[in-house]
Formats: sequence, C-alpha cells, structure tokens
Amino acid sequence: MKRHTKLLLIGLLSALLMTFSSHGLAQAQSAGAGASSAEVPAELSPEAMQALVSKLDDKQEAALIELVSLINAAADNRQVVAEAQRQGIAEIVKGWVTGFQANVKTHLRLFPEMIASLGKALGVIFQGRETGGNLTFLLLLAAVIVAGVAAEWLFNRIFARQREEIRQSRPEALMDTLGVLSKRAGIEIGGVIVFAAVALLIADLVVGTEYDLFLISGFILSVVLLVRLVGSILHFVLAPRRPELRLVYTDTWTARFIERNFIVITALAGTGFFLSAVMQENAIAHVDTLRFYLGLMLHVWLMVVILKARRGLTQIIEGRDENLTPGLRKMAAWWPKVSAAFVGFNWIFLQFVLSTGHQELSPERSASAIGLIAIAPFLDTIVRGIAAHLVPTGDGKDEVVAKAYDETRHSYIRIGRVILIAILVMAVGKLWGVSLRNLAEAGFGANVAANAVGFLLILALGYLAWEITNLMISRRLAAETPAGEAVVEGGGAGLSRLATVLPIIRMTLQATIIILTVLLALSQLGVNITPLLAGAGVLGLAIGFGAQTLVKDVVSGVFFLLDDAFRVGEFISVGNTMGIVSKISVRSLHLRQDTGPIHIIPYGSMSQLTNNSRDWVTMKLRFTVPFDTDQEKVRKLFKKIGQDMMEVPELAEVLINPFKSQGAADVTDVGIVIRGKFTTVPGGQFLIRKEVYSRVQKAFEENGIEFARKEVRVRLPENVRAKDLSEEQKEAIAGAASEAAEPPAKPQ
Repeated sequence: MKRHTKLLLIGLLSALLMTFSSHGLAQAQSAGAGASSAEVPAELSPEAMQALVSKLDDKQEAALIELVSLINAAADNRQVVAEAQRQGIAEIVKGWVTGFQANVKTHLRLFPEMIASLGKALGVIFQGRETGGNLTFLLLLAAVIVAGVAAEWLFNRIFARQREEIRQSRPEALMDTLGVLSKRAGIEIGGVIVFAAVALLIADLVVGTEYDLFLISGFILSVVLLVRLVGSILHFVLAPRRPELRLVYTDTWTARFIERNFIVITALAGTGFFLSAVMQENAIAHVDTLRFYLGLMLHVWLMVVILKARRGLTQIIEGRDENLTPGLRKMAAWWPKVSAAFVGFNWIFLQFVLSTGHQELSPERSASAIGLIAIAPFLDTIVRGIAAHLVPTGDGKDEVVAKAYDETRHSYIRIGRVILIAILVMAVGKLWGVSLRNLAEAGFGANVAANAVGFLLILALGYLAWEITNLMISRRLAAETPAGEAVVEGGGAGLSRLATVLPIIRMTLQATIIILTVLLALSQLGVNITPLLAGAGVLGLAIGFGAQTLVKDVVSGVFFLLDDAFRVGEFISVGNTMGIVSKISVRSLHLRQDTGPIHIIPYGSMSQLTNNSRDWVTMKLRFTVPFDTDQEKVRKLFKKIGQDMMEVPELAEVLINPFKSQGAADVTDVGIVIRGKFTTVPGGQFLIRKEVYSRVQKAFEENGIEFARKEVRVRLPENVRAKDLSEEQKEAIAGAASEAAEPPAKPQ
C-alpha cells in the first residue's frame, strides 16, 4: 500500500470520526463487540489510525473510501437542507419574486433586439440561395401543399357518399348524434392526416437540401397540420354550423366565436413555434424573448376570449338541466372568471419557473395545460351525457320516484366531476413538473408535502364515499318506489319497508363518513385525535343521561321500524291525529293531514298507532230508506251496481271484493238502515265510495226509491178539513211540527 493512499485513508477516517458523537461511537463499539473480532483502539491517535489502515487490503480500502464519501455527501445534504430551513419560505419566495422581476425587465429591455432577431429569422429563410433559389423554394412549397390538397380531395371523394349522408342526417338521440359526429370527425381527421403524410412524403422526395426540407416540413407540421387538427376537434365538439349536432348546450354565436378565435390562436402559436425553431437552427439570439412576448399575447388573447364568451361557457356548464342547485349555478357563473384567472396564473407561473433557470416547464407544456383547462367544460358535458344515458329521466313519474332518479343522476355527475377534476389536477401538475420531491427540494419539507397530499387525498376519498353511498341508496330507492303512484286521500299502500328506512340509513352512513373523514384528515395533519375520541365518548354519556327524552324517542323509533309499524305513504292514526306518513327521521314522525298541515310526533309519545293502509281496506256504507221500501229490490240494485263497477278497468284495479248489500242493519224512527260494503286496496276506498254514492243515487231515482228523511205527519179530525183551518191554527200546527222534528237539546 502506497504512503499517500494511507495518508488519504487516515484523513478520511478522521472525517468519519468527526461525523459521529462520542455517544454514537460508544454505541457502535458496543453493538459490534460480538460481531467482529477486530478491536478498535479506545484513543485513535494518528499513529493508531495509521496502524489500523495498514491492516486493510485493497478491497477493504476501496470500500472504506466509498463509505466515507457517502457519509460526507450525506453530511453535505443535511447541511444544505438545514440551510434551506433556516432560510425559510419567505426568503425562497422573495428570491423567486426577485428572479421573476429581473426576467421580465430583461425581456422588456430586449424587445427591440427581439424584433431585429425576428426580422433576421424571416430573412434567413430566403437567404443563402443561388439566383432563382427563392422562387424554386416557394414553388416547391406550393407543389408540396398542392400535392397534399389533391390527396385529401381524393380521400374525400372516396367517402363522398358518407359525407352526403352526414349532411342529410338529423339525429335526435345522443348516441345517434355521437355516431354521426364521430363519423364526420373520422373523415375530417383522416383527410388531414392524408394531406400531411402525402405532403411530407413529396417534400422528402423533391426537396434538394436538408435545410429546405426542415423549413417545409416544420411549416406543414407546426402551422398547417396543427390548425387543421384543432379545427376538426372544434367541429366535433361545437358543431358551429350544425346546431342539431352540437354536443354542448350553447348558442350559435358562442360556438362560432370560440371556433374562430381558437383557430387564430392556434395559428399564431404554431407560427411562433416554427419561427422559434428557425431561430434555434440558425443560432439567432433572443428566442426566449420571442417566446415571452408570444406567450404573453396568446395568454391575454385567450383571457379576453373566455371573458367575452362567459355567458356561453356558463350555458355549457349548466346544460339543459332546469333543476340546478344554487351551488352549481354559482360554479357555472364563476367558471369563466376562474378559467381566465388560471390562464393568467399559468403565464406568471411559467415565467417564475423560467426565471429560476429550470427548463422542465416549456412553453409547449404550458400551452398543453391551458388546453386542458379550456376543454374542461366540454369534458363536463360528456360526463353529464354519460350520466343521462345511464340513468333515465324521472319526468312523468311519481314525485318521490322522480326525485330518486334525479338524485341518482346527479350523484353520477358529481362522482364524474370529482374524477375529472382529479385527472385535470394531476395532468396539470405533471405538465408543470410539480411533485412531492420537487416540493421537498424547494425547502417545504417532504413530511409537510406528503401530509398535505395525504390530507387532500383523504378528503377526496371521503367525498367519493359520500357520493357513492348517496348513489347506491338513490338507485335502490328509485327501484323500490312504485312508479306513477300519486298521493291520494287516505294514503295508499305506501312504500316498501326498505324504501322507508333507506333515508335513515343514508343519514347514518353519511354522518359516519363525515366523522371518519374529519378524524382521519386531522390525524394526517398530525393532530392527536385521542382526546377528540375521549371527548366524544363523554359527550355521548352526557347526552344519554341528560336527554333521556331524546334517547327514548330514538329507541322507540328503532323498535317501531323493526316492527314495520308504518311506512312512508301509509295512512295512520296516532291518538286523535290522522294523516299520511310523509317523512320519518331519527326521532320523529311527520304526518300530513288531508287538509295540508303537517303534524310532527316524537316516537316516544306514540303509545298506540293504527295503520289503515295494510293489505286491504273494507268500507261499510249505510243507506236509510222508508219503511215501505222493498228490501229485495234494493239488494238486487246493489249487486247490479257492484257488477257494473267491476267492468270498469280503473275501478276494477283497486276493487278486491265488489260492492254488495248486507241487508237491513238497523231501524230508526225515520226508516230502515240498509248496509252495503266493498273491499279495496289501501287508498282506493275513497274513490270507490264516491262512485258508489253516485250510482246508488241514480239507481234509486230510476226505480222510484227515495231516501228516508225526517218528517212530521199531522192527523186532523175526520170532520175537519185543512182548507177550513184559520191562519192562526196553521201557524200553531207548523210550530208544533218544527218542535217535533228538532227536539230541544238536552241540558248539560
């Protein structure tokens, strides 16, 4: 072993010893006492270190050198991180702002030079050629474009019949519209690809110099092809000249305005990319300044377009749904402003990144991020279309069913929007080069970055769990609720048992999701949730002891539901209160009276409950006829009425047993009481009763049968005639008859 190598190892060992404390060295010695037979001297003097190194072979020496190098590198990294932490976020942000200001000032100062460089780039395209070379170059460019156009024309001729069918088509359903648009977009994009492929192939064959091929192919790809592709995409989404094929809900002016401006913006961006490539190819200065001003102009232009078309963009987000929530209306109204603000922030963020010397966020990637945000409303339209296709509309159905269907569709839309937003955020972050490692290296700390992302992830998962729970219960509720069942007087058969308890299950699950999400999120941020759990337990005990009435109501409601005592939509009576069950909650029951008022009855106060809507309902009607009425004739009339009603489909649907006579049930002082009865499904008894009364009245009238009524008969002596009575006698007889018909009330 050479002397200088040994001296180097001695120095490395000294550095190694300096990185460990005496406590750490003692731990290392005690830990390795049983693992190795080598003895480390208690006091490492230079002579002792030299003796120790002299015992190492070449491999051990190399390993020791590598180990000490890694330790020194780790120490340097710890020193850098400690310095960044001492520096603080404020200093980092201040440095960014200073760099941004310097970058902007530099570009502003270089504006005249940039204009000169741009003119030089335009001139260099036509410089350096022999006499007639520029004319040849322009002719070659024209020939290449003409060849591409001819190839595209032939391609369109092949699909002429399909193009004509597309022009004549007038689809109505969403899937038919998508089919027509997809076919048209396929033909348009196919033609553009054929144009570009043939043009580039011809350019490669006929262009003589490599530089001219670079110019022609760059112009075709950056300007012509890019503009044509963007135009085809806009035709697919907006259909500016075919409103019947428009996927988004907006007016024609907005569709044409967005298409026209986006094509111009794309053309300018493509031209800027082409000129930047020419400047880089010819080593012309101020390319960054050109991109600075081009990006500034395009960002400002795009912000103006978004704000000017904000009403149409709001319509796109709102769609055709008339039952929008206030939150969604506000989001739709604010989205254009937020988009414009994001475009401005994107430009500022781009300049911040470039001012720090990082080139990960290129102008192309920044433009891609803007494109993602620009198409977000159209992607939201696709989400709504998919949700509408998966869930049928609730129009024309019962109010409860329609509400369940609408809630299901809105849950699909909200879940789709959460996924869409997550994808957009991750895509924009990827384009911007934002990651946990970058945040940690920037001085924010890996732990803080990871905790922040974990916190947001828990919130997103909690919201998704909320929406999925709401979606599943809404779908089940829509399936369990009979369609077309209107609320009638006295209630109907009511909902199923599962449909009755599903709202309570939903509230319970959603409360559980909220509590778990909040606790997990706080735990992710480093908050100790053990005191919160203990406090919740103590609060539960306090509520249990202090609010015994509430506990009684909740427990009684649980047993009522377990006994299936009532369901939503059933007609019940609780004490002296009768009504239809309109809603149930954790502690109370809502009864809607037939005149409109709602009675809220706690479960704990319900000692007796009568359910009038289970299985079947029998209604008995009483008819009083004079004493001399033929009862057999009445029986036959009742039977005939019952048979006629069973022949009416609307009445037969609710009738279980037809209307029939039960014979004489009572005798009063005015006549004989004949009773009839019928049996219906719950809720149908009132419809049948009304029909029975109408038909009985008509049958009695046709057969000379009168309903008995109270009357007073005055018998005069045989030798006295009514015409011989005086006025005083007639008035006395009328008064006596009135008193007999309405006897005075009994004293209280």
